Amino acid sequence: MTKQSFKVAKIISDTTLVINAGTSQGIKKGDQFKIIGKYGTDPIIDPDTKENLGTLDDIKGTVFASEVYPHMSVCNSRYIQDSTTFFSQNLLATGANNFLKDMGHHEALNVDKTQITGGLHESNAKIQIGDIAQLVN
Repeated sequence: MTKQSFKVAKIISDTTLVINAGTSQGIKKGDQFKIIGKYGTDPIIDPDTKENLGTLDDIKGTVFASEVYPHMSVCNSRYIQDSTTFFSQNLLATGANNFLKDMGHHEALNVDKTQITGGLHESNAKIQIGDIAQLVN
């Protein structure tokens, strides 16, 4: 089965980007995408058959659709709970101190900072406009 691939259309911040696919392409909130750089040019050759097996993907990051429009989706990087989150969740379970709710942050993506254009919110290769966003689930 061929995986669906789309492209990064806009970089909002180092945690948020937009891809060129939305509900019209079957994208749902929470869908996961691997951000893949333009495919390499150094082919892998089968040692026995000498067949060109293709090139390796340059996996640059992982994002999740957070807002889905008809033809585009806003995607965020993985959410990381801070070390105090476990403690705060235990307090919340007992009904104490609602101010401790939601202590964490989005993982920073290694984006090309010159291509950050802002908007809604704020591998070693930098994510760039035109990179492939491949649906994982």
